[in-house]
Amino acid sequence: MGAIAGLFYPNTPKPVDPARVRAMAVAMAARGPDGAGEWTAPGVGFAHRRLATVGGTAAAQPVATDDLRYAAMLDGTILNHAALREELRRLGHRFRGDGDAEVVLRGFAEWGPSLLDRLMGGFAIAVHDAATQTLFLARDRLGAKPLHMAMLPDGALIFASTLGGVAAHPLLRRAPDAAAVADYLTYGHVPDDTCLVAGVGKLPAGHFLLVERGRPAQAPRRWWTLRDTAPTPPDALLPELRAAVLRQAGGAEVDALLLGGAGDAAIVALLAEARTKAVRTVGTAAGEEVAARFATAHRRVDATEAAAIPDDLVAAFDEPCADRAAIDALVAARACGPVALAGGGAALLFGGARWRWFAMRQAWRRRWPGLGETAEDQGAIIGALPAAQIRALWSAAGRAAWRGHEPARRCGERLAAGDPLTAAMHADVSIRLPAQVLTIADRAGMAAGVEWRSPFADPALVSFALNLPRRVRASRTPALTHAMARHLPALPLDPPSAPVDAWLKDAGERLARSTILAELGWFDLHHIARLAEAHRAGGADHGALLWRMVLLERSLSRLFCRSMFA
Repeated sequence: MGAIAGLFYPNTPKPVDPARVRAMAVAMAARGPDGAGEWTAPGVGFAHRRLATVGGTAAAQPVATDDLRYAAMLDGTILNHAALREELRRLGHRFRGDGDAEVVLRGFAEWGPSLLDRLMGGFAIAVHDAATQTLFLARDRLGAKPLHMAMLPDGALIFASTLGGVAAHPLLRRAPDAAAVADYLTYGHVPDDTCLVAGVGKLPAGHFLLVERGRPAQAPRRWWTLRDTAPTPPDALLPELRAAVLRQAGGAEVDALLLGGAGDAAIVALLAEARTKAVRTVGTAAGEEVAARFATAHRRVDATEAAAIPDDLVAAFDEPCADRAAIDALVAARACGPVALAGGGAALLFGGARWRWFAMRQAWRRRWPGLGETAEDQGAIIGALPAAQIRALWSAAGRAAWRGHEPARRCGERLAAGDPLTAAMHADVSIRLPAQVLTIADRAGMAAGVEWRSPFADPALVSFALNLPRRVRASRTPALTHAMARHLPALPLDPPSAPVDAWLKDAGERLARSTILAELGWFDLHHIARLAEAHRAGGADHGALLWRMVLLERSLSRLFCRSMFA
């Protein structure tokens, strides 16, 4: 667990300066406060920061085989590492340490890329094979752990867990990507298939990349996909949920977050059912009723006391994330132990009323084609703001910078075919789950040195939920509420949103005098100032849009320097 960073020359094995890969890892030190390591060979270099959640002192990374053919490192946790270790031992492999990264190393030596099918948990991995002169990068099924990549002018491929890790390499040219900014303002997060820094990409969830020296570059390959199956039985939801919670908890001592949503409460209820000790919980006032109900060892936090929240969010996330759930998540993570469970994703899996509305609109359009179909309608299903509202923020130069790019098209492509209800659910899982829910879990947790696990993003549970009968998925009463009826009263799927008005009081003034926004020239700052003044005076509610702009301005200021525009 922690952070990985590396460099690979795909054309010729140039010498690697260890200080450069080390600097990339140091930029991610908060993700791994318990140790550091590095390894280099001709044309390749790895660096790691460790958060000690699995194994003892013999779990340092990177790891390598005795003959130095293979070297590997891991960000994340392999939940079934003990079983895989025993299987590999029976096959003749000898282990020197007790960490799960060595399971990845020796598993890849035994099975190659098919190892991925055996791994359970959230992970990003890197493996170098000296015999075949290849670099293998892979990401878990649903994107619990991030992996950023970029090509440098000297021909090197660099990669790191976070954007900050990639940006720490001095040869990376930093320039903002206007299309990614438009995506962010539309959705409130930067989608997983783009990046605020032009030229930086993210390995997609459920994909691997194999780079072979001297061969033409290949596109990432999908190794896992979410498939439709026969309808799953609703009465099996509680056992499936229980299994997901216990699987994600493993044998670790875990904290559970209580921020006021049904997902958090369900996790606490099922942990309390399975364990003899009081469950340790951390949460806001909205979670105290559930904490009292299960007599947890509860610690309350309050995000409204944290004056520096906008800057803290930007520092923790690299790219802006305007989902207000990130505020409470960031504050709560600071009070957690090394491993915590949280209910993020419950609303995506069981928010049937929203999907029901979308499916009904699609049915009406099929019956009365004259109603038409708009990308804006499709984008609204996953929280996109209207296109006209976003375009009004931009100057003519700014609109020209992302001309031809339609942010809502990303959603429309996923909703264009098949059953509307199933398509809407798959859009949530493919777009919002990795880029919003799991990004919040990873960045908020790792900023505090906490491994944050999400049972509602457990692949088996996600597959089960998306294949529930249509009437259950689209019910006004969420299936989660039915499943937990004997344990909990009905609770909202989404926890209450943290208020942001305290940080919007001077938004218009700050944005109007922003150096980075002025130098970019992409935005109509007078229009934004008018929105801020109308919001401050109570004439209109522009809070969501202004919060996105506040975080964007701070993120751009942090990522880009003035000399870039000289």
